[in-house]
Amino acid sequence: MTDATLRRLQQTGCDVRADRLTRILFATDASIYQIEPEGAAFPRSAQEASAVISAAIDAELSITPRGAGTSLVGNAIGDGLIVDFSRHNRGISELDLEKRSVRVGAGVVLDQLNNFLKPHGFCFGPDVATSSRATIGGMIANNSSGARAPFYGTTADHVLATEIVLADGRIAKIGSQGSPLEGERAQIERLLCQQSAEMAERWPPGMIKRWPGYGLKRFLRSPQNLNEILAGSEGTL
Repeated sequence: MTDATLRRLQQTGCDVRADRLTRILFATDASIYQIEPEGAAFPRSAQEASAVISAAIDAELSITPRGAGTSLVGNAIGDGLIVDFSRHNRGISELDLEKRSVRVGAGVVLDQLNNFLKPHGFCFGPDVATSSRATIGGMIANNSSGARAPFYGTTADHVLATEIVLADGRIAKIGSQGSPLEGERAQIERLLCQQSAEMAERWPPGMIKRWPGYGLKRFLRSPQNLNEILAGSEGTL
């Protein structure tokens, strides 16, 4: 990364680093792979993430969102700009016991969330083995599940709404109540409906979770909710 590009990214107000140590630290995750990035950004909010992603796009840098880096297959590494959501974005708020809902930042660790919920008699269902490290943002990206998935379901089954930053820097809130991305949602629905017969033939009924590809079958069951296809997309959407 050139000094000029680094200055442009830092002018967004986001903490961006491109020193040798940072690049080495973010060149690996829990997998066996290693790809040295150009640098790493540590946004404190969706607005900072939007600004630094927009600047990175202008600088023709690829973007790799990252949680705790617990991926075993290299999902959290890339050769462009790593956008790390685990350092900040750890707030937990808006607990509603009646609706059984809570608002959490992408950097909240699963154990942290469950410790917060335990006094109220609740927990977040998916129980991944890396609960002491896995972030909620990463769990959504991976559609994490755990050993009790047949009973509790996967992470996608517990997401009511998300605030996301799109590849062009736009911020949008999506959920079952609709979203400002109606054009994109309708286009995906039309495309999938055209392929629904082939999908039904390939996927056996009763499958709780399938690892490859997007959550297309979930989305067809609830086409108003883009979270159904966002969960498990590994940051590619």
